[in-house]
Amino acid sequence: MPIDEGVNVDLQFLIVEVKKQARATLSQTDRPSASKVNKIKEREDYIDNLKNTLENKSYYQIHRLEDADRQMNYFKALITIASNLERVSDIFENISDQMEYVSDVEYLKEFALRRYYQVIYRALDMIYPALTQHDLEMAQAICDCEQTIDDLYDESFLAVRRNLRQRRKVDDTLTLLFIVRYLERIGDAFLNIGEAILNIHLGEKMGIRQFRNLRKALEMQGIDISKRDVEFRSIMNTRSGSRVAKILSETEADGRKAVFYKEGIKEKIDEEAEGLRLWGRVSAVKVPRVLWHDSRRKHATLLLEYIEGNDLLEILINQRPRVAASLELLATSLRQVWEETRRNKSVKSNHISQLVSRTDDIVSVHSQLFTLEADMDAMLKEARKLESGLKSPFSVLIHGDFNVDNIIYKPDEEQVYFVDVHRSGYGDYVQDISVFLVSNFRIPIFSPDIRQRLNEANLRIFECAREYAEANKDATFEARLALGLFRSLITSTRFLFDEGFSTDMFMRGTRVLKDLLESRDDLAKFALSEDYFLYR
Repeated sequence: MPIDEGVNVDLQFLIVEVKKQARATLSQTDRPSASKVNKIKEREDYIDNLKNTLENKSYYQIHRLEDADRQMNYFKALITIASNLERVSDIFENISDQMEYVSDVEYLKEFALRRYYQVIYRALDMIYPALTQHDLEMAQAICDCEQTIDDLYDESFLAVRRNLRQRRKVDDTLTLLFIVRYLERIGDAFLNIGEAILNIHLGEKMGIRQFRNLRKALEMQGIDISKRDVEFRSIMNTRSGSRVAKILSETEADGRKAVFYKEGIKEKIDEEAEGLRLWGRVSAVKVPRVLWHDSRRKHATLLLEYIEGNDLLEILINQRPRVAASLELLATSLRQVWEETRRNKSVKSNHISQLVSRTDDIVSVHSQLFTLEADMDAMLKEARKLESGLKSPFSVLIHGDFNVDNIIYKPDEEQVYFVDVHRSGYGDYVQDISVFLVSNFRIPIFSPDIRQRLNEANLRIFECAREYAEANKDATFEARLALGLFRSLITSTRFLFDEGFSTDMFMRGTRVLKDLLESRDDLAKFALSEDYFLYR
């Protein structure tokens, strides 16, 4: 890639000066002198200037570039590298200052501080070639220096603790603790530098652990992450905190290949993998295939078949000609799932508990919302009592998070795919229907044409579910759906900052519940008004 040679030269000078600081600081710990301290401080000013120059040139180049390509990523990495090298230099200055408090220099030699510096020299020597040669192995080796330094610090800390317990040279031992703690921080800086170099290729900030998991997963699919034709396209950072991306590559076997990558909290990712496998076992309705799943102590990685298509929300907003066909296909798929997975075992819902558990999240966005209904506590109490007596006469496999953007329409196959199934399991199909209806209703777009299509989607899926309920003698379907709408209309306000729209949703939710409570004596006759989920 055509990179301004000036920044590369500046980086080489910066690395050289930081290495000088490292050698000077090691010399200072071996044989302290005031003149050495002065030279270290003088060199620090030059290093600051080099860092500032590198940053300014990099920001200038970023400003000139139009596309967020690897050239831009290169300059972003340079900024990170420069700031962390300057941080390392500051640490060396702090270490040299600590030597003023050491009374017995020979005592420090017991801790073999030179071992730290051997790792530091090695890391500094790798930075420039790793960056300019785009050497991912070398970048990972720089990251690994952080763990090596951490291991050395652990050894030093144990020795410090032992000597303090023995009250051996307490003052010098405490000073030594400060010194090794500074050296440990240098490892953190190298980790930042190594990851910055790795991220040039991905265009996405990713830790070394995440990078290695991703690399391993892609290798299982015949994809070499070090190849320049690999593209990492971040899709979104989900509310759960998961990292989500589409990864494209050229492979000899398959040509252009796309996979879907997801990494995040172990519990969420493991639930997603299990949900996908569950759908694959019990239903012919499509979900992405699990290509690779790796679960560790706190995090997990998932590689999935990438579904080329449009989510239903995109179709409803921008692809009017496909609306009718996609809705009919969705209705057919829902009936298929319900028939394939039906169990003649009644199941209760827990809409009210779900609402109560999200109250704090709602209030954090809309602090006054619950004050709009003076009798809310009493209504919740009555709703909980009513819900305890309501059951679906059968259970089916439900999606669990049936938002409109979790439904992918693939026109070439005339298929819909369900994605993001981490909450899937057997339950009341009303759960999915209520979530779907409100996921359309809450879209903050008020164009009449688009609103008409969103209403059309809600009406079609409501009718599909109601027809299924009637055919299967589910007499309380509409009563349970009212509770689901009450829950979803109110909990969804935590995703909106439009106070007027949020208030409308809250008030609709409370009106649904009030209507339901008025019919509590004969819930089988309750008729849910379409006005509650159609925006007019």
